[in-house]
Amino acid sequence: MPGGSVGLFNVALAVLVTAIAAYTDFRTGRIPNVLTYGAMAAGILLRTIQTQPHGVGALSALGGMVACAIVPYLIFRKDGMAGGDVKLFIALGAILGAFHGIEAQFYAYVAGSLLSMGRLAWHGRLLGVLVNAFFLAINPVMPRTWRREIRPEMLTRFRLGGSIFAGTCVAALSLYPTV
Repeated sequence: MPGGSVGLFNVALAVLVTAIAAYTDFRTGRIPNVLTYGAMAAGILLRTIQTQPHGVGALSALGGMVACAIVPYLIFRKDGMAGGDVKLFIALGAILGAFHGIEAQFYAYVAGSLLSMGRLAWHGRLLGVLVNAFFLAINPVMPRTWRREIRPEMLTRFRLGGSIFAGTCVAALSLYPTV
């Protein structure tokens, strides 16, 4: 079966959930809890029903949730990502499992990087943001006198809903290239 242990229904659900999340994130700047928590519950239920014995599917979904939560949660703790994005990644882990959830997450980060750089270039801010990112990366290893202060107003926020949708679509195409 193409896609390994991930059924076509799971992939379609992941694409649908992320499409709705992208739309609401674009329109309101928020991803609703009812969508993310509902998707988590649906993923656990779906993976439980699809596997025999039933406990294995629930453990697979919970493992996927944990695996897909680690990196986004660490980014969230540094104020680099919103909570709705983290919950959406966790929902993808429940629906797709650990491996394919992380694959979708990787593609989402790539899409987010490309889209954000395009947006920053369009607004003429790309070079300044790249310089700030460079100093954010090297400041911890530099002597205190050489460090550059990065004030919060110098940072840029970016909504990830659309990128998560794009990454999920790319992951879906890699799972089911002929659909």
